[in-house]
Amino acid sequence: MDFYKKNMRILKSKNKVLYNKIVKFDNSGSLNFNYSDGTQITIFDMNKNVKIYLEKSKSGNYTIRVKFQNKDIYIHSKYYPLKEATKQIKELKPQDKQQIFALGFGLGYHLNELIKKNKYEKVIIIEPYISIFYTALKYVDLSDLLKSKNVIYLIGEDISSLFDVIRTYYSLSLEKDIEFLEQKAEVNLFKNEYKKIYNKIKEGINYKKSSLVTDINSAKKWRRNIIHNIPYIMDHPKVSNFFNSFKNIPAICVAAGPSLDKNIDQLKNAKNKALIICVGTSLKPLLEKGIEPDIVVSVDGNLANYKHFEGIEDIPNSYLFAELGNHYKIQNIWNDKQVFLTMKRNFSGWIEELKGEYTPIHTGGTVAHTMVDLSYRFGANPIILMGQDLAFSENRTHARGTTYEDNKSNGENLIEVEGVDGKKVLTNKGYLSMLSYFNNYFAKRPGRIYIDATEGGAKIDHTLVMKFSEVIDKYLNNSHNNINVRKILDQYYKKNVESDSEKLDNEVVQQFDLTLQELDKAISISTRQLSFIASVENQLPKINSITEEEIKEIEKKLLSFEKKLNKLDYIEYFIERILIIESMRYKEVISKFYLDKKQGIKEKLKFYRSYRVMYLKELKNSKKLFEKVYQDYIGN
Repeated sequence: MDFYKKNMRILKSKNKVLYNKIVKFDNSGSLNFNYSDGTQITIFDMNKNVKIYLEKSKSGNYTIRVKFQNKDIYIHSKYYPLKEATKQIKELKPQDKQQIFALGFGLGYHLNELIKKNKYEKVIIIEPYISIFYTALKYVDLSDLLKSKNVIYLIGEDISSLFDVIRTYYSLSLEKDIEFLEQKAEVNLFKNEYKKIYNKIKEGINYKKSSLVTDINSAKKWRRNIIHNIPYIMDHPKVSNFFNSFKNIPAICVAAGPSLDKNIDQLKNAKNKALIICVGTSLKPLLEKGIEPDIVVSVDGNLANYKHFEGIEDIPNSYLFAELGNHYKIQNIWNDKQVFLTMKRNFSGWIEELKGEYTPIHTGGTVAHTMVDLSYRFGANPIILMGQDLAFSENRTHARGTTYEDNKSNGENLIEVEGVDGKKVLTNKGYLSMLSYFNNYFAKRPGRIYIDATEGGAKIDHTLVMKFSEVIDKYLNNSHNNINVRKILDQYYKKNVESDSEKLDNEVVQQFDLTLQELDKAISISTRQLSFIASVENQLPKINSITEEEIKEIEKKLLSFEKKLNKLDYIEYFIERILIIESMRYKEVISKFYLDKKQGIKEKLKFYRSYRVMYLKELKNSKKLFEKVYQDYIGN
């Protein structure tokens, strides 16, 4: 039976790019079909010099025999190809969060079986020979497979495109393991081709790893800041306690774009007529104008963020709404009016063990987005944007008085977008991403009034463009808007400051003690694992070969250390551990590329040692910092 039309109809609706590719191939005349033998169809791929013999198996289903160079191999069983596929997937044991690289398509029986299980995160199908995929489209019902989501096809592609696919679709995660599903006969037949494919997969995964270095360093900063901030976090309320505190009260969100210079002086006229909320970057310009904001939002754990606050004194009335991992020096210099929010960093779980769950805030990756989402959660209406250029107004990036006031556009990679006045303005990819987030954010939240009073920069969808003086006249200058903003903030703050502080203090001390005990255990386990790795590495050069049983025994011992670590409740909150384990996991994948068993175990040991050395170092650093903060906490 010919399934080509049925399969192609589905492919056209689900994957137009691949559909067009198959149509082009079909019309290219590169295939020669021979139906002379009633029991066999011969398909000759003249471009690749590959012969495909389509035959009926004993069970009645098709199988294929492929001839390439001097090799002639059956890709599927001559007897029961469907049973063979069922057995292969059963042995694979697919998991819900696995990412599967399927190498070799054959007639797709094993992939049809995989889709039935519906247990995978993502499947990347790689078939370098389009003629083989084409044969499957003609003679096998692939409808369920072609309809399936989260399946990426690389059919007859140049190997170089594999790198881009991995970079785009493959994700590093502790939960999302990786597995290879090989059409073994095909991989063996085209051994050189698949060796290049494996190398390209390794290259793509290594590219993903390179970003981990940055992620690990960022994780260290977040962990360090959260630990330093523990005394403040325990004594101050959560942001969720302030939700709906300014229902139907105007909120002015002050960013630090260059157009802020145009209307910053008018903000004085908005005091006690609206909630004035700003980002850290715009704080100094406001203070220079004698304007003390009601709320300052700060979410960045980098030292550069502290520079926006450094040297600021005597702002006793402003509240700081800070991410748990906000740079700890900012918390140290601020007054007692601090409120905490979270972007759900891994170590925030340690805090939530004591304080209960924090409601995550929509950040969009920037403090400006966080500020707007807070205003929305407060129930504010209208929400008024100032200094939110998202473009290079007057060729500058920020308002005067900020730490970035001298920054200018370098003129590279600029993009034209519509401005608030209808004319084109220049922006870059970073600002464009922020703009897209605002466009989507406001689109999903109708029912409020959003006003862009920036008076410059890019046009933000779903906002009313107004001058700030017009906003004051229309929305702020009426008797209803005589608001004691500070009184509202103080009431919510006092109501939600931890009431049972003695009980919480005892719980904090207890959790500190338990965490320090677990850190000691983890250090001991990691040290023993490193010792075991060293002993095996010393023995390997002395032996000529290694058996599967010996490899399994080594792996079993290595995993026994991991299982012991997994039993420690608090260690999981150290985010860099997870990142390093991810690094270790896909490095383990690389070891699968070695056909030499002895070389494979050498590589695996090397990767275990590399990650464990880094992890052990961070455990010791964590313990040292924990002990310091612990002593400060109980000292107070």
